Amino acid sequence: MFLPKSDVFKDLRQEAVNEISEVAVEESCDEGTVIFSQGDSANHLYLLVEGRVRLGAGDEAKTTYIVERLGEVFGWSSAVGRESYAASAECLAPTRVLKIDKTDLEKVFDAHERSGRKFYRSLAAALGERLVQMHR
Repeated sequence: MFLPKSDVFKDLRQEAVNEISEVAVEESCDEGTVIFSQGDSANHLYLLVEGRVRLGAGDEAKTTYIVERLGEVFGWSSAVGRESYAASAECLAPTRVLKIDKTDLEKVFDAHERSGRKFYRSLAAALGERLVQMHR
């Protein structure tokens, strides 16, 4: 399955990965599709399968980051307790993503606490790296 190739899922126990894989939904989007807008309810976490996604924030949705690495996570607001997305996500090319409902993800991590801790550590590291890249 694709999930173990993602930095945030690679160290999880196989049982947790299997359960997340069962609830993940693959979606295809055309270039120009807005996956979510800044301020929308943060209900899903996304993993890039293929394509490019521009994350933008502010009134003019200025580009803040380009998601283009296989397995890269975005929409992380849903996983960290935010009620709404902090940025908008727009496809810059035909794109495929895995979409994971935050409630389903929370249920898996309630049942697999060690995997949940590993996920959140990896997510924090990925977000830290993204911040460093944005300021270069």
